[in-house]
Amino acid sequence: MRDPKADRVRIIHILEAIGHIEDHASAVSENELDNDPMLRFSIVKLIEIVGEAANMLTVELRSRHPEVPWSRIINMRHRLVHDYFNVNTAVVSDVVHVQLPTLKIQLVRILDGLEHMNA
Repeated sequence: MRDPKADRVRIIHILEAIGHIEDHASAVSENELDNDPMLRFSIVKLIEIVGEAANMLTVELRSRHPEVPWSRIINMRHRLVHDYFNVNTAVVSDVVHVQLPTLKIQLVRILDGLEHMNA
């Protein structure tokens, strides 16, 4: 059984990965990702970290927050890891520019709620 106390740490890991993506790729186009393999690989790795940390969250936390597409996040990680030779840059770009900003807002709210519960 996973430790609910670790949920806070995992959410922070996700937010840190999102922060790195924002710092290095928020203004990067799909074409630039296609043409810069090191940037693409680093962004993919950070998205994998997001998915792995989400997968390690307790089922209870994920159940309390159905507004977050946990299955899609975790499945994205699995696909990137296991189908690494077939990464679709358009999907990665969509994750960076559309999905992660929403996820960040959701996770900040969840983290705030966790900190109020532990106060």
